[in-house]
Amino acid sequence: MVNSSLQHPGKIWHRYSIVVAAVTVLLIWWGAATTTEKAGMAFADWPLSQGSLNPDGWLKRLPYFLEHGHRLLASLVGFLTLGLFATAFVRSWKNALELVVVVVALAAMVALVAMAGAEKMVAERKEPFWWAATAVAAGVMAWLVYSWRWRQWSLTCKLSALALLLVTLQALMGGIRVTEISDAFAVIHGCLAQGFFCLLIMIILASAPQWSQWKPVMGGSKRSALRLVTSFLCSAVFAQLILGALMRHHHRFGLADTGILLTGGAWLPPFDKENEILVVMFFHKYWAFLVTAVTLSTSWWTFQNLKGGHLLRRLMGGMSALLGVQVTLGICVIMMGKSFWITNLHVLNGLMILALSFVTAMFAWRSGEAGREPLMDTNKHE
Repeated sequence: MVNSSLQHPGKIWHRYSIVVAAVTVLLIWWGAATTTEKAGMAFADWPLSQGSLNPDGWLKRLPYFLEHGHRLLASLVGFLTLGLFATAFVRSWKNALELVVVVVALAAMVALVAMAGAEKMVAERKEPFWWAATAVAAGVMAWLVYSWRWRQWSLTCKLSALALLLVTLQALMGGIRVTEISDAFAVIHGCLAQGFFCLLIMIILASAPQWSQWKPVMGGSKRSALRLVTSFLCSAVFAQLILGALMRHHHRFGLADTGILLTGGAWLPPFDKENEILVVMFFHKYWAFLVTAVTLSTSWWTFQNLKGGHLLRRLMGGMSALLGVQVTLGICVIMMGKSFWITNLHVLNGLMILALSFVTAMFAWRSGEAGREPLMDTNKHE
């Protein structure tokens, strides 16, 4: 008997995953706007806002509107992701019961973290809540690892399950950032959002009918070089976004410096604790040169080795164009002092660059897998 949970999810599920990714882009932009306006701590409590699902006056005050709107959008993305996994996984009443148990466990994690942050208690009194939340999280992770390894789940089912856990972790990081008043968790929260978006892109690719028909780009050492370079490029872009997140969450009242090439009036700022913000800004600016060099060299290489119109050539061409826009926006941010729209567009454009670099790396690795077992299991039996 064919296990129905292993079959291709279909066009409707694929389109639904695109909708989830589109709403996530809006959420990330909204989060960027919230940070730009320094509204991330508009409410001291979490997951409620001033103890309410609908706090008074939140539509009339910009900080409240941004922060509470961000929370509402985050909840929407969470429920959409739950729907993504549920529709890929549930094929029987046993699956439905298992899903209920998983959702209850995730809700328990959120409740425990919320209880730990609800009272201004000493650390010793918070510890039981943190340990209980960690134990529940370990149990959910064990379930996921076991299911990935031993159960005949399709790739789309596996990835959507991982997305459900990641979006829950993202919510927890955002909550802890508020209740513990922690910039470190704010940075983690922002970086996880980028990782979650990449995971959604992978889900979209894996659920596309054309994905299993992808043909090898090239063989031998050129294929290995393509994999290595595109993987490094994606990692370099993600590292640049981490540096950007560090800057945004520490430069709350304007930029620490307004130099384009110089930082703090010098080519190399003092590398000490007193100037750590300048150091982060220095690395963010000059890491951009590395990303630019790798992008342009990879684009040149693909144009030299692939035929005209090839998808990888178009991806690298698009990424090079977006990178030019990103550098321009970055300069404008410095010159205009973190203008609201320019800064938020800079963040959103960086997300698109990450998306293209991730897709390029995915196709580079997939290009060598033709002839092997397809990514989406369509014919396996129990």
